[in-house]
Amino acid sequence: MSKKNERTIAGIIRLIFVGLVILAQVFLVALVARHLKHNTIYLYFFLEVLSLSAIVWLLDRNGNSSYTLVWLVVILLLPVFGFLLYLLWSWAAPRTRKSRWTQQALRRGAQFLKHDPAVYTELEKAHPWRKRMAGFLIREGFPIYKNTRCQYFPLGELQFTQMLRDLEKAERFIFMEYYILAQGQLWDRIHEVLRRKAREGVEVRILFDDLGSIITAPNNLIEQLRSEQIQALAFNPVHRYVSRLYINYRNHQKIVVIDGNIGYTGGTNLADEYANLYPKYGHWKDTAIRLEGEAVWSLTVTFLQMWEVESHAAEDYSIYRPTTNVTGDGFYQPFSDSPVNNPNNPAETMYRQLIANAKEYVYITTPYLIIDDSMAETLCTAAKSGVDVRIITPKITDHWYVHIVTRSNYGRLLKAGVRVYEYSPGYIHAKTIISDDDHAVTGTINMDYRSFNLQFENGVWICGVPVLKEIKEDILATFAVSEEIALASWQRRSWLVKSLEGVFRLFAPLL
Repeated sequence: MSKKNERTIAGIIRLIFVGLVILAQVFLVALVARHLKHNTIYLYFFLEVLSLSAIVWLLDRNGNSSYTLVWLVVILLLPVFGFLLYLLWSWAAPRTRKSRWTQQALRRGAQFLKHDPAVYTELEKAHPWRKRMAGFLIREGFPIYKNTRCQYFPLGELQFTQMLRDLEKAERFIFMEYYILAQGQLWDRIHEVLRRKAREGVEVRILFDDLGSIITAPNNLIEQLRSEQIQALAFNPVHRYVSRLYINYRNHQKIVVIDGNIGYTGGTNLADEYANLYPKYGHWKDTAIRLEGEAVWSLTVTFLQMWEVESHAAEDYSIYRPTTNVTGDGFYQPFSDSPVNNPNNPAETMYRQLIANAKEYVYITTPYLIIDDSMAETLCTAAKSGVDVRIITPKITDHWYVHIVTRSNYGRLLKAGVRVYEYSPGYIHAKTIISDDDHAVTGTINMDYRSFNLQFENGVWICGVPVLKEIKEDILATFAVSEEIALASWQRRSWLVKSLEGVFRLFAPLL
C-alpha cells in the first residue's frame, strides 16, 4: 500500500471514529436511561459531576476564551465522550514527546539568529513610531536586517516565473517548504528543474505538510524524490496519528531558499491554481515577495528548524549562510510562529499592533476572516478613531462553511466604519496587512484562529522599503475590482443564513 493511500485511509478512519463516538454517546445514554428508569437522578448527578470536572480542567489549561468556549459546548453536549474528543483531537499537547522535541529544535535554531543593535538604532532614528514593533520581534528572537532587496509579486504566476529562473541558477542548495504540494503543470516544471539540479550536485530538500498534501501529492512522492537524490520529508505524517485525530499543528509555512542568498515567501502553494493554470475558483489572486540579501538568513533558519522538527536530526546551520552582499533601503524582520508557544503568538500580536498603531489607514487581504472579540475590537476601535480600515475577502470560497463564518463577522465591523470588500473575479488567497505607507506584514498568516494558534506560520515585517508603494497600489487596484459590502444589504440576509452563521460562529475556532 502506498503512503498516500495509507494517509487517505487514516483520514477516513478518523472521521468514522468521530461518528462512532457520537453514536456511542447516544447509545450509552439511552441504554443507561433504560436500565436506570427509577434512578435517573443518579445518572443526572454523575453526568453533571463529569461535565463540571472536565470544564474546570479545561478552563485551567487554555488561555484563549473563544477556543475554550467551543470545547465547553462540546463537553456539555456530550458529557461522556466530549472530553475524550478534546483529549484526542484538540488538546494542545505541550507535554507530549512530539511537542518537546519541536520546542527543542526551535530553540536550537534560534541560537543562530543574532541581533545587531546598530540596525535597531538606525530604525529608531528613521522610523521612531515603528520601534515598538521591531523591538517586540527582537525580544521574540527575530533579528532586524538591512542590506536586503525586495521584489513584490501581485500574482502567483509572476512569482513562479521568477522562481524558476532563480532555481536554474542554484549552485549550492535549494530548500522548499510548502503546505500543499499538488500534481500538475506547475509541479512538473519545478520538479524537472530540481531533478536536474540534484544530478548536478546541488543539495535539494523539500518539506511539505502531510495533511495539506494528503489528496494532491503524487503517489509515492517521497520515495520518488529520494530516488532522484532529492531529500524529502512529509511534516507530521497523518498515518502515524490515526488514533489521535491529529489534524491540528500543521505546517502552513511557505519558504523557498536558494543558495542562502535568495528567499521567497507569501501565500502561494505548489499547485496549479496558485499560478492560474487551473481555474478552480475563478481568477486566483495571491501574492509573494522575493528577498535577496541578509534577511534571507532568517528564512534559511526557519526552514532548517522545521526540517529538524520532522527529521529529529541536528543540522549544521553554519554551512548555509549567505555568500553575497547586496545593498538596499529599509528594514526587514522575518519571523515565525508555532502552536507550541501559546499563548505567546507573535503573528497575532504583530497584526494587532499594526492595526492599533495606524494613523491614516490599514488595508488587509485575507482569505478567511475568523476573528475573536479582541481582534474585532481592535479593528473597530481603529475605524472609530478615524483610521481608514479596509478588508478584502473572497467572493468565491474554497470552504463554504468557513465563508459563512467570515461573512458573519461583517456586521460588527461595518457598523464601526470598517469597509469590507469581496474579491469579485474569483478567489483571493493573499495574506497582507499594510499601514500608513511605511510598514507591512506579508507571508502565510490568515486572520483566523488556526493561523494564530494551531499552525506553524511565517511572515516578514517590512518597514521603509520601496516595495511598499507597489503593495499599496496593488491593493488599491484590487479594491477597484472587488464588491464593497453595504451594511444594509448585509442585514437583509435570510433567516436561514443568519441561523447557520450563529451555529458556525460558535464552532469557528475549530474550522
